[in-house]
Amino acid sequence: MKIKSPISEKYGAFLNALLDNTVTPYEDISYQIFYDLFRIREFQWQYKVEFAREVDTSLSDIFQDIIAHYLKILTKYEILCEHKQGRLRPDILIRNNGLNKAIIEVKTTIGYNRDLIKENDYKKRLEDLSSEFNVPIKKTFYLFEAANNVTGDFAKVFENKKAHEIKKYIFPLFHKTAHPFNLSTIRNRKEKYQKYTDNEIYELYRQTKLTDFRDLLKKIN
Repeated sequence: MKIKSPISEKYGAFLNALLDNTVTPYEDISYQIFYDLFRIREFQWQYKVEFAREVDTSLSDIFQDIIAHYLKILTKYEILCEHKQGRLRPDILIRNNGLNKAIIEVKTTIGYNRDLIKENDYKKRLEDLSSEFNVPIKKTFYLFEAANNVTGDFAKVFENKKAHEIKKYIFPLFHKTAHPFNLSTIRNRKEKYQKYTDNEIYELYRQTKLTDFRDLLKKIN
């Protein structure tokens, strides 16, 4: 029996957009990623209000796939997500001609795992991945969405241009998350939502940008 499924069709369209490696992203890839995330969260906010859902669904896997999507478009390499080897499973493994070339651990937030930063656990994780996958440590790194999703002290490290050990291993794309709440003046966000213009989104991006995605492409190469 054939029935209609608008939900699955829309979801399929979303997945097909991630599969499409023929699109040409905006020349500033960092802004393209920021814009994608902002608009997704804008729709999430509207959905929460109209559906009476009080807690966001996680964007961590979507963020990871968005990064992989643009890597597939912008590089000639094989991009693998969640590929397990031994006991380890990096978020993104990059291969060239069958050889492991780079590893990226992708995080929108580290949640309650603050010891990842405080105890330098991030470095041990990267060293383990580097050893297991035979990838140089300088090509094994974290990509965070935003610096202020960690701690105040962590964010301050990226507010100035002074050298710091952590900057060798962790690259936040932005200071603040790509979220409409960072522009909103609404008090009761459970009952009302706002839409924003491209100019408003770009101005927020301009104020919060930390890492040029093209520099990460150079690091991979």
